Amino acid sequence: MLELNREIGTSFVLVTHDRALARTMDRAMELVGGVLRPLATV
Repeated sequence: MLELNREIGTSFVLVTHDRALARTMDRAMELVGGVLRPLATV
């Protein structure tokens, strides 16, 4: 999926509870208290 994403220049949304997987993406966000923010690098 990531290869296809880069080849054709599209976006996709991956929803996961796995923070390690989220960090492998080009951009990762988290929802905290109803607010969407960049994923902390802790």
